[in-house]
Amino acid sequence: MPITVKTINHVGIPVWDRRVSLRFYRDILGLQVIPSMVDSPNIVWTKTLDGTMVHLIEPADGENLVGPHTAFEVEDFDATVEALRGSGYPELSDPGERHDGQKCIFVDDNDGNRLEFTTASGLRASTRVVDALGYTSESGEDVVVDSPSKINVTTINHVGIPINDRVDCMGMYRDLLNIKVIPHQIDGNTLSWTEMPDGSMVHVIDPPKSIGPRGDGRQHVAFEVEDIESTAAALVEADVEIVEGIGTRHDGQQFLFIHDPDGNRIEISNRGDHSDTPRTVDENGYTSENGVLL
Repeated sequence: MPITVKTINHVGIPVWDRRVSLRFYRDILGLQVIPSMVDSPNIVWTKTLDGTMVHLIEPADGENLVGPHTAFEVEDFDATVEALRGSGYPELSDPGERHDGQKCIFVDDNDGNRLEFTTASGLRASTRVVDALGYTSESGEDVVVDSPSKINVTTINHVGIPINDRVDCMGMYRDLLNIKVIPHQIDGNTLSWTEMPDGSMVHVIDPPKSIGPRGDGRQHVAFEVEDIESTAAALVEADVEIVEGIGTRHDGQQFLFIHDPDGNRIEISNRGDHSDTPRTVDENGYTSENGVLL
């Protein structure tokens, strides 16, 4: 049975110090801190307005950051495990189950990107509570910290994943995960857009010609907002540097880029409408316009 990916369940973002990171993700971006459903005290769970989660992951040993990861929510977890076991992809973990009943399994793609596959969250009631810094306890009362944020992050619009060979990577994202390849809406042909049933996307991005002081910027999370102009104004008011944008893509999507305190590249965007695009795409995501390859 093929894997059916429904949406992005969460992303894992490496951070050094939750105190610093929460001032960015909670107080500036407005994400809500929620009880963690794992036993690792170094992970802070937060969520956007629609419940899509962002897990902030401190070094478990205090010294070494883990890499980022993307977690896809699937229709049939058992079928997904069976398909992954037969796929030959490396570093496949054993299935696990969290305190809320969510099942999960991890695998690496061809380029070493860590991917997670999960059921929905909240399948079982939990009495867990969380304090102001995201530390979770089994019982007690939640400590709610009101966010002063003027930004409303509704969901995760897309993730950017660095790859080395676009044809090879399609063996994972297109063929195994059955994520639809769609025409991209930027200039050039340095990446492929793939889209899940709810409209959230995975952008697989070719190696750049040069690398800047903050890395190549391919690995990133794009948070979706309704009003990009007011979001930009709120970021400026909070002394967050906008390093790119506001820009507009060919489907009308507006976007900007910032960095979190740990240097992770963050995109803020609204939702574009590429349902009626004149662009076409081949099986590997190379996009053309009026029959001409971009």
